[in-house]
Amino acid sequence: MKTLIKSFVFILFALIITGLTLIYFALQSHQSTVQVNQINAASAKHSQQLAQRIVNTLKQKNTVTSISINQHEVNGLTALLHRAFPIVNADVRLSKYGAAAEASVKLPLPSFIKYLNINAYISPSTNGLAIDEVSIGGLKVSGEFFLSLLRFAADNFVKEQLADKALAMITAVDIDEERLIAHLSLDNELLAMKKKDASILMSIRDDLALFGNVETISFYYQSLSEFALQQDKNASIALYIRHLFDLANARTSISNEYLAVKENQAAITALVIYFGADRFELFVGDVIVREKEQLVVRNRLRRHTTLQNRPDLQKHFIYSMALQLFSSHGASDAIGEFKEFLDTNKGGSGFSFADLQADRAGTRLAMIVTKSEAQAKRAQTILALVTDDQLLPSIEGLQEGLNEDSFEKKFKDVKSKDYQQTLTEIDNRLKSLPVYQLGWE
Repeated sequence: MKTLIKSFVFILFALIITGLTLIYFALQSHQSTVQVNQINAASAKHSQQLAQRIVNTLKQKNTVTSISINQHEVNGLTALLHRAFPIVNADVRLSKYGAAAEASVKLPLPSFIKYLNINAYISPSTNGLAIDEVSIGGLKVSGEFFLSLLRFAADNFVKEQLADKALAMITAVDIDEERLIAHLSLDNELLAMKKKDASILMSIRDDLALFGNVETISFYYQSLSEFALQQDKNASIALYIRHLFDLANARTSISNEYLAVKENQAAITALVIYFGADRFELFVGDVIVREKEQLVVRNRLRRHTTLQNRPDLQKHFIYSMALQLFSSHGASDAIGEFKEFLDTNKGGSGFSFADLQADRAGTRLAMIVTKSEAQAKRAQTILALVTDDQLLPSIEGLQEGLNEDSFEKKFKDVKSKDYQQTLTEIDNRLKSLPVYQLGWE
């Protein structure tokens, strides 16, 4: 028995030492990647073009297809990634020999192990995805071993055979100095998004319930739908938020079974599904009431419900709330800016700091009402009585309609002093309102 205990202690000690050694060599004191690409009108346009092309490709009925990505579009993606997650510096360079991808992640650790540096090389291939040697800090592993680790992680922590099916869709990769072309054989079982097609992705969604309990969300959605039938088409979004949080407050008060954070999350998820895009339902499960009268009212209210007397600000507020729910407040802020930079291009409505204020309000509200139990309860009390001007402060004095040239002349880029001062002014306006005073990050 003593021998068994000694063996167990020795093995445990050896595993701890091995783990610490791997961490020491994987993490470094310096960052290897400098962020070159920054979000601007050009990078936003390139990213949008790529996203549209990918969506259109996946909508095709053909199972054999290809997706092309050029260097400008790759640069746009790395710029958006950095803006959403400033701790990540990323760069991808295309050449006739392959694609060199590198990233540095700044971690909240001591200075001698502060950075996770990753470098990988994707080679042209006529048979699937070919990754050469991968460097993680001072550790080097083969691409094949790296892919095996991904398969192991996906099989054990997400869903068995998910990684195998996803990788099998890539049949070949062409790379030169200008573009990367991935040739695909699409797996309908993996990608199916319709009810009648029980896709693997939908199965994962239902199993993990990452965005809340679908029954609770449906409860709030049903209540919102019935309440909406009685309302005027020109009401403020504040009216519907009051209704939902009055209900959430009541449920939280009557039983410890109903946690404020969970109720608030379900309530705002129902709100963004009702006033947002139908595709938001895909993150959650079957929620939308599809009776004809309900759909007619919902479509009307999505167009006419306002914030600060403007339907466009309501949309910015709702969509940013959705992005916060389904991603992070960093990503939501970045995508809000991304949309404004798209608008500076020809044919757009121009960069609007009023829109950006609504974006940041939606992001912070979704974050605040789901952060902690105590804060969630306080938010319920405030939001059950909230008014339009308590959701979004005055937009007076915020510049709108800036095209690319006028934005660059006035602000240069998102890191400039003038731009940062305007963001600070927007945030200070939000912080003057009671609900946003509950928490800020």
